[in-house]
Amino acid sequence: MCSQHPFIFLVMKKYFYLMAFVLLGSCGGSTDKELNDYTDDFDRSQFLTNLYDNSIIPSFLNFQSQLDDLRSNINTLVKNPNTNTLNNSRTSWVNAYIAWQSVDMFNLRKAEEVSLAALMNSYPCIESTIDSKIDDGISNIGAFNISLLGTTGFPAIGYLLYGNDSTSIINNFQNSNYNNYLIAVIENMFTNSSLVFEDLQNSRAEFVGSTGNSQTSSFNVVTNDFLQYYEKRVREAKVATPIDYRGSQQPRPDQIESYYHPIICKTLLNNAFQSVKRFYTGESFQQNLDGIGLEDYLESLNGTTDLLNEINSAILDVESKISILYDDFIHQLNDNPEKLKDVFLSMQSLVTLFKADMFSFLGVSPDYADNDGDGG
Repeated sequence: MCSQHPFIFLVMKKYFYLMAFVLLGSCGGSTDKELNDYTDDFDRSQFLTNLYDNSIIPSFLNFQSQLDDLRSNINTLVKNPNTNTLNNSRTSWVNAYIAWQSVDMFNLRKAEEVSLAALMNSYPCIESTIDSKIDDGISNIGAFNISLLGTTGFPAIGYLLYGNDSTSIINNFQNSNYNNYLIAVIENMFTNSSLVFEDLQNSRAEFVGSTGNSQTSSFNVVTNDFLQYYEKRVREAKVATPIDYRGSQQPRPDQIESYYHPIICKTLLNNAFQSVKRFYTGESFQQNLDGIGLEDYLESLNGTTDLLNEINSAILDVESKISILYDDFIHQLNDNPEKLKDVFLSMQSLVTLFKADMFSFLGVSPDYADNDGDGG
C-alpha cells in the first residue's frame, strides 16, 4: 500500500487557512458585521429545523445503531474467531461504512472538536504503522493527532478484517495484540461518535435558533460544511485522487475508499452523493418527507430560475455518470478510468454552481480556502 496521505494535506491546509483568516481579519478582511449586511425574507429557521429533525438526528441514530452492531460483532469475533463471526463482522462493517456516508457531512460542534471525520475515515490505510502498533501492543487510541491518520476508523478495520489475503486473515485473530488493536479502533470510533451524538441531541434549540448571517451562525456553518464535504471528501477524495486528476492522471487504485473490499466503492460514493442531494433538496434521511432545503431557499429569491434548472440538471448528470460505474473501483481504474474522470468533471460543474453562484445568492462566503480552479 502506498503511504502517501492526501488527508494530511487537507488538514494542514485547514490550519494554514485559519492563520490566514486571522491575518486578514486584522487588516480589514471579511467580518461578521459585513455578512450581517445581507438580508432576505427567507425563514432560515425552517431550513435548520428540517435539517436537524429530519436529517442530522435520524442519520446519526442510524449510524450509532450500525456502529453498535459492528462493535458487538467485533467483540464476538475476537472471543470466538471463526468464519461465521468474521463474516458477521464484515457485514456489519459494510453497513456501518454505508451509514457513515450520511453523517460525514455534519462536522458540527463536538464532531469538529474531536476530528470525527479524520478518526473515522482517513485513507489510504497505512499498513506499516498499524502493524507496528500491533507489534507494540497498542490497546488504546486516544485523542486525535495527525500521526493517527490512516491508522483508525473504517479503513483500519477494513485492513484488519480483510487484509491483503482474506483467505488467511482468520489466523490473525489468534494474536492477542491483533485483537487488542482491533478492539481499540472500534472503541475509539464508538466513544467519539457517542460524544458527538450526545452533543447534537442536546443542542437543538441553539442550532435551530442561530438564524443570523455570520461566520458562526448555524446556517453559514452547515452550508459551508455541506460544500466542503462535497468538494473535498466526495469529489476530491473519492474520485479525483484515485484517478490522479491533479497529477499525471495515472490510476492510483491504492487511493480508493474501501481498498480491502472494493466491491462497495460505488455504493459508498453513491450514498455520499445522495446525502449531498438531500441537503440541497431538503429531503429527509428516511426519504419520506420533502422538507425545506437550499433549493427552496433559492426558489424564494428573485432571478434564480436558470440556476435552479442548471443545478437540477447537474445533479441528474452526476447520478447518471455514477450509475454506469463498476461497483469495484479497482476494476474501474484498471479497465476504464475515463468513466471516473467523467464523474469528476460532472461533479466539478456542480461545485461551481454551488460555490460561485448559489453561495452568492444566499449571501454566504466559503470559510475555507483552496486552489482547485472551480470558481470559488
